[in-house]
Amino acid sequence: MLSNLDMKENIALIKEVHKNISRDLAEKEAIEMLTKINLEDIANKRQNQCKKIEIFYVMIIRALMCDSNTIFIKSPFLLIDTLTNFDDIAKNISILNKHKGIIILDTYSNQLHYRNIDAV
Repeated sequence: MLSNLDMKENIALIKEVHKNISRDLAEKEAIEMLTKINLEDIANKRQNQCKKIEIFYVMIIRALMCDSNTIFIKSPFLLIDTLTNFDDIAKNISILNKHKGIIILDTYSNQLHYRNIDAV
């Protein structure tokens, strides 16, 4: 993510570059994605103004906007402060994602955090 862009610009940049979509349309789509998980209030914030979990969701949305059919999340514990309620994170990812496979790579010691998750 680019620190000189706000969250909606960071998300929109993927569509602008990879799909040649206009900035206005791409930013509108970015805000729609943030709204799906009640994060529209961070659309105009910079990275240093956001919580780690908010940045994590922006990274997920960016990945969902890419052409790849599978998204790999490596050690989410390194990206967010805590995994105590990963069910909420899985629910939000499910709300955002309808077509891509998501694989979470983590250590065996963090297995308990994912025990109640059917599939993301």
